[in-house]
Amino acid sequence: MKRKTYLRNQTIYQIYVRNHTAEGTFVALIKDLPRIKELGVDILYLLPIHPIGEIARKGELGSPYAIRDYYLINPEHGTLEDFQTFITLAHSYGFKVMIDIVLHHTSPDAELLAEHPEFYYYNNGKLGNKVGDWSDIIDLDYNNRDLWDYMVEMLKYWASLGVDGYRADVAPLVPLAFWEYARQELDEDYPELIWLSESVEPHFITNLTAAGHIAHHDKEMYSAFDILYDYDVYNDLKAYLEGKAPLKPYLDGVRYQEQNYPKGYLKIRTIENHDTVRIASLCKTDQILRNVTAWSFFQNGVGFIYGGQEVKATHRPTLFDIDKIDLNVKDQDYYDFMILLVEMKKHPVFAEISSFNIIGDGADDVIVSTLESRVGAAHGFFNLGLKEKEVKTELKDGSYTNVLTNTDIVVNDGKIKVSEPIIIIEE
Repeated sequence: MKRKTYLRNQTIYQIYVRNHTAEGTFVALIKDLPRIKELGVDILYLLPIHPIGEIARKGELGSPYAIRDYYLINPEHGTLEDFQTFITLAHSYGFKVMIDIVLHHTSPDAELLAEHPEFYYYNNGKLGNKVGDWSDIIDLDYNNRDLWDYMVEMLKYWASLGVDGYRADVAPLVPLAFWEYARQELDEDYPELIWLSESVEPHFITNLTAAGHIAHHDKEMYSAFDILYDYDVYNDLKAYLEGKAPLKPYLDGVRYQEQNYPKGYLKIRTIENHDTVRIASLCKTDQILRNVTAWSFFQNGVGFIYGGQEVKATHRPTLFDIDKIDLNVKDQDYYDFMILLVEMKKHPVFAEISSFNIIGDGADDVIVSTLESRVGAAHGFFNLGLKEKEVKTELKDGSYTNVLTNTDIVVNDGKIKVSEPIIIIEE
């Protein structure tokens, strides 16, 4: 499968339609497209857009991941015509539109259950699920090959309406053979579709496989997907930022990715999304926040912003009720900083990467990294600590430009002082 390495120059912007605007509709979201365009992002990723089940619903409105009908639009958000208008206008702005697909489970009152009860997982003769706290859903059973064809036809339907990609919820819990089949079938008519797999944490894989259930590792998922989440290392970064662990385990995890995943592999370098705490609430200072965020864009992978991250939002909206995201800009400098990172990501040096290295073990709280590509090299220095640090560098002594500030950075005696993030690009 040909890797879509051009995505390394792009940034995904995640949108929780219910809470992104006051109205929570596609029509209202259209009004925000000019602002989002100014951010410079490339792909709009929408949380599930389908009707939500009512049986066993969590909260007043329910989780968008408890889907009642794969072929309909959630009336909270508007009509199918509204959605098509949104896609048309998003395309006119140059965006691609990706939607969340939830093929592992449905709501207990799904239309699919009424039509095809044989498509479902049964435990001792009763409908059920394999993850206990997912009480608002029931699992599908991919031992039934007719289910495969049903899902493929559904995916073709949304692609025919102009959807440009799919983010597959808990994809590793669905048989990999199905995803390979779906990818093959859709590639015939829609070869440019972007396929993003949510990955699952290593401990979750261990627990599920120990119980005899399917849970695929990241390395396996690349046979069907273009991009994977960063959950194999996210918890190590979170533990470090919370002061519960050193930086080394996280850096070792990123090194493992480089050494073991397929050539041209892609990760979204998400440091926050709807399933995690806001990164601004994790970082002790604004300086640490800027460094962590800059590091996420420097890395080998695809840029990622969860709506609200650009304004330093600290509140994580609930999935189950109205909980509006405040998109008012309170720190213009930080907002402009995010725009700069998205723009930087488009530099050719980040596309065809031939090598990506992390230097040291982070004992001084500084991430030092270099990458090389066919058009040059980039050097990054990211201080995640509370004090300025002087670190060793492979750069020759002299003066360099920090592309994030357009200011001179001096390397003296093979060392560089780091407080704010530094990114140096050599062409």
